[in-house]
Amino acid sequence: IVLDLEWNQAANKKNRYAKILPFEIIEIGAVKLNDGFQIIDTFQEVIRPVVYPKIHHISREVTGFTSADLQQGGHFPEVLKRFLTWCSSSEYRFCTWGPLDLTELQRNMNYYKIPLFPSPLFFYDIQELSTALIQTGVRWNMPSNSMKSKRKKIFTGL
Repeated sequence: IVLDLEWNQAANKKNRYAKILPFEIIEIGAVKLNDGFQIIDTFQEVIRPVVYPKIHHISREVTGFTSADLQQGGHFPEVLKRFLTWCSSSEYRFCTWGPLDLTELQRNMNYYKIPLFPSPLFFYDIQELSTALIQTGVRWNMPSNSMKSKRKKIFTGL
């Protein structure tokens, strides 16, 4: 499962929640890939923020969301439950661009007192893998379907 999270943050570091929950998840997006790296299912839901209800200017620039857009989203525990149900319909391992998405996911889970993933949580760090491939000069194939137009690279042979 290729996972991408978007999050909001405090307007300033003096916010009383900044140390407990520096980033509040506002969107969960994911795709399931089969063994041939073809997309077989997708998940995407916006989450209504409660800790940082006003969208930070950086989050707005990255996501295009307005505070009004986010108010239409679901509550984090409910969205997470739907996401984990979607994930568990098959055996899976997460793929993320660096470890931060999973760190912040578990931090948000902890904030809402939702049980964390078993530890250690194994996942593929696509950023680390792509760096290793580029440094070694290994080439990878990119599917010719819609993923190509989104400029997402899926590595073969992992």
